Amino acid sequence: MGHADTVTLVGTIKSSRARDGLGADALWRSSPGEDPISAQKSVCDAIPGILESNLPRADQLDALLGLDQRAKRISTQLLTRYVEGNGQSRSYERSVWVSALRLSQTFYQAYEHFLGHLENTSDVYFLAHAHSVVARLFFHRRIEFLLRFIRYKKRIPEQWKELHETYRFARSRGWATQSVAEPKTGDKHEIATTPGQQYVRILLLDVMNNGQFSPREALWADGWFGQWCKIVQLHPHEAPAGHHVAARGFAVNPEGTDGLQRTVSMEAGNCLFMDPSPLLALIDERLESLQESTSVRNTLTPAEHAGQVALLKKLKTTFDPSPIVVARRGERKRVALTVQSIIGLSNIIQVLRKEAKARGKAAGTSEPQTDGITITSIGVKTYSPAMDAGAAITLMPPSSADDRDAAPIVWQVKDHSDSGSRLRGKIDDLNRVIPGSLIAIREDETSFWSVTVVRRLRRLMVDYVEIGVEHLGRGPRFVKLVADRAANPSVDESADSGQRCFAALYLPPSELRPTMPIKTLLLPARDFTNDCVLKLLSSNATYALRLNNPIQQQFEFIQSSFTVIDKVQASNGAKSTVRVPGSPDTSAKPHAPAILPTHRGTAA
Repeated sequence: MGHADTVTLVGTIKSSRARDGLGADALWRSSPGEDPISAQKSVCDAIPGILESNLPRADQLDALLGLDQRAKRISTQLLTRYVEGNGQSRSYERSVWVSALRLSQTFYQAYEHFLGHLENTSDVYFLAHAHSVVARLFFHRRIEFLLRFIRYKKRIPEQWKELHETYRFARSRGWATQSVAEPKTGDKHEIATTPGQQYVRILLLDVMNNGQFSPREALWADGWFGQWCKIVQLHPHEAPAGHHVAARGFAVNPEGTDGLQRTVSMEAGNCLFMDPSPLLALIDERLESLQESTSVRNTLTPAEHAGQVALLKKLKTTFDPSPIVVARRGERKRVALTVQSIIGLSNIIQVLRKEAKARGKAAGTSEPQTDGITITSIGVKTYSPAMDAGAAITLMPPSSADDRDAAPIVWQVKDHSDSGSRLRGKIDDLNRVIPGSLIAIREDETSFWSVTVVRRLRRLMVDYVEIGVEHLGRGPRFVKLVADRAANPSVDESADSGQRCFAALYLPPSELRPTMPIKTLLLPARDFTNDCVLKLLSSNATYALRLNNPIQQQFEFIQSSFTVIDKVQASNGAKSTVRVPGSPDTSAKPHAPAILPTHRGTAA
C-alpha cells in the first residue's frame, strides 16, 4: 500500500463515516502489495493528516480506527520478518524492528490524543467508542512491550504507570469489560476482545520477560495469550460471588510501576490477583493437541513442533503457582577466567572442520581428519573414499546460515558448576546469544572445546551482556551425514540426486562438566527424525545405529543419543553380532578433559 493509496483511504473513511469499514476494506484490497516497511512509513505519514485539528472530531476517530484495523497486518508482517527473516532480509534486522516500533508508537500517540478528550466529554459518539480507543491503545502498548522484550531491553516504569492509570480509568467508567467486535478481515484467529483482556495479555507477556525465552518463543506465546486472555481473569482479594482467589499465584498493583508478580502471601490493598490454574489447563490442552492431533502436527515443521512443545513446558514452570527451583548438578563456584567462544552450530562446525583440515595437512592429507568417521543414511551406496572426498557439505540450511566471521569471541567466566557457567562479554549483536543458542567455549588453543547452550540472557548495557549456559559435552568432533533426501524438500540442493551431505557434531562421553555417560550427536533440527536409522562408517567398521528420543530440542539443533543395531567389519565385509546398546564403540576417542577451570589437553 503506497502513500497515495493511504491518503485516499483516509479521505474515503472520513468522507463516508464508514463505521463498518466496508468501503475501506474494498479500497485496501484493491491496493497493490508492498514491502511492510514502505507500508509502515505511508501509514505513519498519513496519521498526522487525520489529526488535523486540536479538537478531536468523530470523523477523525472513525478514520483512525479504520486505518488501524487494516494496518494490523503490517505490524504482524514486521514482527514475523524480524524474528524469522525472509528471502530479502535475514532475521533480526534492526531496520525491521525500528519500523514495527514506529508503527506502534505512532498509533499509541494518536489514541492518547482521543483518550484525553474522553476524560471530559459527554459526546454520545465518543463515549460509545471509548472502549475501542482503550483496547487499541493497549494493543499498541503491547506491541511495543513485545518489541522491547525481543531486544531484551529493560522495562520502563513510566510506561507501566501510564498503562495502569489507563486501566483504572477504564474500570471506573465501566469500559474495561465492554467487547470490541472487530470487522471481519478473513483472519480465522480474529476474536472480539475487551480492554481488560488486552491488559491481561500484556501482563502475561511481561511474566515471560525474564531473559529465558527467545524472540521466536515470545512471538508464539503472545499469539496463544491472545486466545487465553479471554479465560484468565484478575480479581480483587475479596472477589464477588464467593469467588476464591488462591493464596498462591500472581498479583499486580494498578497503582504501581511493575507488571504481574508472583506472590505466596500478599496484602489485598489495591492489588488485583490472578489464579493461574485456568492458564495451566490451557497450556496442558495445547500440549495435548500438539502431541495427539495429526492435523496440528502437519501444520508445523519438525523443528517448530519440537520448539512449541518445549516452550509450553517452560510456560508451565513459569506460571506454576509456586516457584520451582531447579537444583544444579554441582556446586556453583566463583572463578575469574577468560575463554574463547564460537557462537552457532554452523560456526562451530566450520571451526572444527578447519582444525580437522589443519591436522590432515600435518598428517600429509588434504582431507579433514575425522578418524574415518562418516554418517550416512541406510540405503546409500557403499562407502568409498572418493564419495567422502567429493561430497559437498551443507553446514546449515541456507535460511539460517550465519555468514559472520567465526573467529573466537572472548568472554569472562564469573562462576561455574558441573552443569553450567555464567559468562559476561561484549557482543556485536545480542540476538546471536539468545536462549537456545549453541556456544562452544575453551580457555585457549591448547584446550578442548566445550559445547554449551544458552539458557538465560541479561542485557547489562547496550552491547554488554551476561549469559547463563548449560554444558552439553566436551571434545566435539566434526562429522558428515548423508541423507537419502532432504528433510525439507524445499531446501534440497540437488534435485537430481537422492543424496544430500550435511555436517554435524559428535560428542563423546564425559565424566565431568558435564557428566554425560553416553555418546551423542548434535545435528540441525530440520534433519532430525525420531527413530531414524543411520550408518556410521569408521576406518575399520560400518555401524548401523538408530537415533533415540532427543535429549535437547532447540530450534537450531537437536542433541540425540543413539543405539548401535548392527556392525560390519570393513576388511572382509563379515557381519558381526548386533551390539548391545551402550557397549564400547571403537569410533570413540578417550574422554576429553574439562576446560574449566584449569584442565588442559591436546586440542580436539
